[in-house]
Amino acid sequence: MESVRVRRLAEAKSYLQRRIEELEGEVELLKLLLSLVDAALSRESFTKAAELPREAPAAPPEEAEGLDLGAKISEHAVTSREGRELARVLVYERGLIIKPLIDLPADSPPLRSFFVAKILEGYKRKDGEMVKAGKLAEDEAFDYEVVEEGGLVKEIRVLNYRERRRFDEIRSALRWTLQRVLERMGG
Repeated sequence: MESVRVRRLAEAKSYLQRRIEELEGEVELLKLLLSLVDAALSRESFTKAAELPREAPAAPPEEAEGLDLGAKISEHAVTSREGRELARVLVYERGLIIKPLIDLPADSPPLRSFFVAKILEGYKRKDGEMVKAGKLAEDEAFDYEVVEEGGLVKEIRVLNYRERRRFDEIRSALRWTLQRVLERMGG
């Protein structure tokens, strides 16, 4: 009786070891596939600086207004499901400038209650906690500014987004927000 139990436990152990090895192999393969997809996404979603159209050498407005975002890295279009361009996102070394291409009321619920309150304020709060804990320098913490003109958003400045994941989440949330605003306007 005891030997049958020991044999079954040994078989169970052997099975578990084989499954763990199989699953570890599968995890490694999935990680490799994920890195390949990430590399492909990076190539597809980022415009190389050399491919950007050359503009006349003038001081960009963000420098003229005292922001130090560093060199411009790339520029991205945010489009609706139908392909309409809703905004441009200018990517700099230390920040983003979001320029809406549709009328974006500064007080619209999708903008204020979702994009600003949940997304941008969420990152600002997390970085503020990291600064308090001594894990992040204050000048490296996430911050933002919504620039309004005549009740409409002229641009949104994001400082120190720091991570590719944050950039992707901001861009995705922005697309959702602008799509909702467009739907509310009947566009």
